[in-house]
Amino acid sequence: MPLSIAEWANIAAIISAMCDFLTLAGIPSYLELYKRRLGDPYARERGVALRRAMSTYSDREIERIKERIEGCHDRFIKEGSGKDRRVCLCSVLTDVRDGNGGHIPDIDEWPRTFDTLGCATAV
Repeated sequence: MPLSIAEWANIAAIISAMCDFLTLAGIPSYLELYKRRLGDPYARERGVALRRAMSTYSDREIERIKERIEGCHDRFIKEGSGKDRRVCLCSVLTDVRDGNGGHIPDIDEWPRTFDTLGCATAV
């Protein structure tokens, strides 16, 4: 079953919060960043953009990617720090890039984060 816009918005909020958490200084907890992103007035627009970027995947592939993103989300909540979180985020961003014809969607700071974290060689 295809994901709803709210589910796409949630996925986009997770990715954006992970990007924020790993690249910004003096930030609150990951969970606070996630809540901010999810409650942002542009959350729905991010969900639509992400759905469009992932349109080349089948529903089954999208469900699997969603599960992986949610796994990263859980890791970010449980871990205070660690290299595995970076690898997890880079894996997600690489999948999004690959599903979008080789380009990271210009959502929030995703392209800059991909470059800053060295995701091209991290996974």
